[in-house]
Amino acid sequence: MKTIHYIVVIFFVAFCVSCQKQIEFDLPGVEQTMVVEGKIESGQPPIVFLTTTQGYFDPIDSSTFDNIFIHNADVSVSDGTTNFPLTEINFGPASVYTTFDPGAFGVDGRDYVLTINYDNKVLTAQTQVPYPVPLDSIWFELADLTNPLDSLGFLYSEFTDPDTAGNCYRWFSKRINTYKYNYDPPFDNVLGQQKDSTYIAPFGSATDDKFFNGLTFEFAVARGEMGGFEGPDDEGIEERYFKIGDTVAVKATSITYPTYLWVRSMEDQAISSGSPFASPGNLPSNIQGDGVGIWAGYGIYYDTVICQ
Repeated sequence: MKTIHYIVVIFFVAFCVSCQKQIEFDLPGVEQTMVVEGKIESGQPPIVFLTTTQGYFDPIDSSTFDNIFIHNADVSVSDGTTNFPLTEINFGPASVYTTFDPGAFGVDGRDYVLTINYDNKVLTAQTQVPYPVPLDSIWFELADLTNPLDSLGFLYSEFTDPDTAGNCYRWFSKRINTYKYNYDPPFDNVLGQQKDSTYIAPFGSATDDKFFNGLTFEFAVARGEMGGFEGPDDEGIEERYFKIGDTVAVKATSITYPTYLWVRSMEDQAISSGSPFASPGNLPSNIQGDGVGIWAGYGIYYDTVICQ
């Protein structure tokens, strides 16, 4: 009987193997579309990046970054009274469109229209720099209050949301103090360097007021990271924590609802990008015309916290 069983198994395996068929998918080509990523903040000039879409399965190599930026576009921003042309500034293969005219700097409560002319196509978008909502208070608190030797913790804030539905917010922070010692390579030359060179948003940085409209409440915030530009304390036990001795500049922003939807979707895709169950797709867009992306307005409230 064993001989018969072995023969049956052998024939079954051979049958399954013989039934295998290689399937090839003929994926359609991706039509290139302009991608707009622009913003205007309180007291800051407009900044606009223009790139092209890439296919989900397109190969990525050293030439990809060189070829995605759109150059020589006609870009302008209007505040309803004056139209401000933006100048393209190149740095290597990349470029940014902006202006140093103080009249174009963001003003709280003002609407701004972005217009892009390129390759016989016109794209437009409108946003507003919302009035910022100040934090009631902000402080540092240790993560483990039971351990007198602990030095790591989070920022906490008390905040009162205005009693008008539809407010949206996004949080940024940066540590403006310097490293007091060197770490193991490759961070063995950071002594004296400022810890964060720019404001960083942690994951989950944006929210609307659906669940706290008109309320006063407290919330905690972890430290964000720069992804591919991580510092010596972005791994190990210090990751996502602030530390006693840090001086933290906080940028609490009010944003429009389309900006909130875009940020939330962008962060969701960033978090799930390594998941085999994640679905590729475009982010929400407020661009009118043959393009996608975001033209965002940020109303800024600044504060500073000394972690002690």
